[in-house]
Amino acid sequence: MFGRIRSFIGNRYFKKELSKTGRDRKLINLQEAKKIGILYNLNTVPDYEIVSEFVTQLQHDRKEVKALGYVKNKNLVNRFLPKLSYDFFSRKDVNLFFMPGQAKVRDFIAKEFDLLIDLSLRDSLPLKYIVGLSMSLCRIGRFSEQNTDCYDLMIDIPPAASLNEYILQITHYLNLINNDAKTSA
Repeated sequence: MFGRIRSFIGNRYFKKELSKTGRDRKLINLQEAKKIGILYNLNTVPDYEIVSEFVTQLQHDRKEVKALGYVKNKNLVNRFLPKLSYDFFSRKDVNLFFMPGQAKVRDFIAKEFDLLIDLSLRDSLPLKYIVGLSMSLCRIGRFSEQNTDCYDLMIDIPPAASLNEYILQITHYLNLINNDAKTSA
């Protein structure tokens, strides 16, 4: 019960903050993007390996990539050390209402990525907060009626889809975007 109240207050605060933000929006395809932010839930070691493979693939395509993972499991926090392209935050880094406030999170929000890709397969208020307040030109995430105000492009995937399947769908649709035919939102 207390968790639902905290979440409700956190969502109300988030909506208030979201209404204050203003940013430029622009659909950008994967080939044109130079700076890409990756946001994800880090629940298991295989999740980390999948995200790491995706980041490496983007870096091989000469993209500047910054990944930020939300670690819920305290046992996993110590297994992952921040690297040049990776940062992590955990439950201890969010306030009572699930809002992250660390400097690395604020820096990630303020960075103007060409693409911000949210790889989370389930709703997470700390990640929704980061996506919603991000200054990125194009924000991509999983389709959800509750998140239509956060994303510029949403990918509808089945509830049982794996992280690999989701990444394949994201790259497929980001490669379909035609820069010559799009308009600024």
